[in-house]
Amino acid sequence: MRYFVIGDDGQKYGPADIATLNSWITEGRLLPTQQLEDEASGLRLAAGAVQGLNFPLQGPAVGAPQPAPGNPYEGAYNRGPVGGSPANYGQKELTTAWVLFGVGFICCGIVLWPIGIAMANKAEQLGNPGAQAAKIANIVMTVIGVIFFIGYIVIFAMAASSGTTRIR
Repeated sequence: MRYFVIGDDGQKYGPADIATLNSWITEGRLLPTQQLEDEASGLRLAAGAVQGLNFPLQGPAVGAPQPAPGNPYEGAYNRGPVGGSPANYGQKELTTAWVLFGVGFICCGIVLWPIGIAMANKAEQLGNPGAQAAKIANIVMTVIGVIFFIGYIVIFAMAASSGTTRIR
């Protein structure tokens, strides 16, 4: 028998056979509460109800998302962090990226916007669907900030070399 894994994003991944699913269980990538869909019948059931799957008596540790298993079939399966909804994954990092974007207009944007890019990348890695917009906004402002900074230095250097500045 082969099953599709229904990801937290609602997508179907697989199909995978019992041996592959058991290896994902061992690696902490498949929980007994996750939905599987029988390839032949289309019947959906919790992974813990599938005969032949060997879940440990205690669940895997809660923490950061595990890397996607090597799926010999189609697509990769990565369930993301345990708990919460997919939209909340990386929400703290995404909020920080947007705050850094806004504060960068007031002070030190050339320093804060690259940090915002890093935070948006982290939110994206955690699966937050809104991370791309924050990343693009911080990248655009970083590029504009660098252009203005270089322009300021060029203008200052030109003024200094032309002798228009006088010291009395």
